[in-house]
Amino acid sequence: MLFTAFTFGLLGSLHCVGMCGPLMLALPFGQKGGRVGRLLLYNAGRIITYATLGALMGFLGKGVFLVGLQSWLTLILGALLVVIGLFSVQVELKIWSSPLLSSFYVRLKSAFARLVNKTGLSAIFSLGMLNGLLPCGLVYLALAGALTTASWQSGVFYMMAFGLGTLPLLLAVTLLGQMSGLKIQKYLRKAYPVVLTLMGAFLIWRALQFQLPASFDLWEALNNAPMCH
Repeated sequence: MLFTAFTFGLLGSLHCVGMCGPLMLALPFGQKGGRVGRLLLYNAGRIITYATLGALMGFLGKGVFLVGLQSWLTLILGALLVVIGLFSVQVELKIWSSPLLSSFYVRLKSAFARLVNKTGLSAIFSLGMLNGLLPCGLVYLALAGALTTASWQSGVFYMMAFGLGTLPLLLAVTLLGQMSGLKIQKYLRKAYPVVLTLMGAFLIWRALQFQLPASFDLWEALNNAPMCH
């Protein structure tokens, strides 16, 4: 489960580079030695937000686990990834324009604007935490995966693994600088739909492995089962 979450984050970071890469390149992380530390602090805030949301989804997922819907949710999640990948659905645009989240997004942008020019460590950390709340289809799909876990602790670890998976590529692009980062983003945007489709196909395959009976005696077993009166 954690490996799947990490891989999802690693492959999905192709999307993160396109969406969050320009933002990270514009933030005041400083130069040379202190830059890496500030980048890590910023991303620590982002991952802590993911973990907090993961705790909530894991808690809700306990009910899902009890009623045996994990495989169905995994199947739906995989299908959504395939649709988004094949048809290049702009998930963020639809999320931002939804009445439910548009007002929240406006307030989030205002909070972000108040902190963006500050260089203190607490401001950098807070910006990272706010980044974790920005509308992002990839994060919402990861949270749907956290919903299939059986406890709030599992949800925390699932989203932490996802966040850590997004970290290497985001750090690399940010540290390479503006011009190199933009060139890489151009190529990664082209690869992203392919990777997303393959990831969705994998989740569908995994869900079907759990759902299909091990033998073809299922119908006979159902016929022989005692009837309730």
